[in-house]
Amino acid sequence: MDATGPIDGVVYGYGLDVSRCIGCRRCVYGCVEENNQSRDPQIHWIRVLEFEREAALRGLNLEDGNPYYDHEQVPAEGKFYLPVACQHCEDSPCATVCPTGATWKEPDGIVVIDYDWCIGCRYCMAACPYGARRFNWGEPNLSAEDVNPDMHLLGNRPRVKGVVEKCSFCIQRVRKGRYPACVEVCPVGARKFGNLLDPDSEIRYLMEHKRTFVLKSELETKPKFFYFYG
Repeated sequence: MDATGPIDGVVYGYGLDVSRCIGCRRCVYGCVEENNQSRDPQIHWIRVLEFEREAALRGLNLEDGNPYYDHEQVPAEGKFYLPVACQHCEDSPCATVCPTGATWKEPDGIVVIDYDWCIGCRYCMAACPYGARRFNWGEPNLSAEDVNPDMHLLGNRPRVKGVVEKCSFCIQRVRKGRYPACVEVCPVGARKFGNLLDPDSEIRYLMEHKRTFVLKSELETKPKFFYFYG
């Protein structure tokens, strides 16, 4: 069980090229395998929302997205895909409302959960405007052969019934200099990750040279998850 702390001079940021995403959901299942998510009942930290392309261009409302689409082939004609997970906000509503201090923002920008402190009140779920948190209603099921033994105390260690969980930017990987699992598994290179404090990093280049946006910017949560058009 790893407990590696934040690296000095690093604040992580995530970028997603919405013009490339094809809605294949490989990110979803790569995340499941990496982060020891329950297989039955299924827990997914990433939701891929499908929108009608014309409707999405007029204005993006997350509540209009369909996470349950089922097509023989993706991308489907006339559709637009938007993956959503924890936005790792600088001003995190979830951390503000937690009565036990079980969730907080680390110096490297990762919003974490200590499952031992979580009492399952779900205040954080109500406060999160992105629907990015998951509650274990049932007893999580994870077979021994499916366990990823590379675990972090504040990330992908197996959870129990009655606690909330979410994306941790693959804390067990990124603090060792690796990319999150979803970045590595994306077949079209739509996902980018790096250090926001490094002026030579890819994520900084994208922020400075692409048309970027964040979800629900009017709420001023200051997400570290950015979307852009290639």
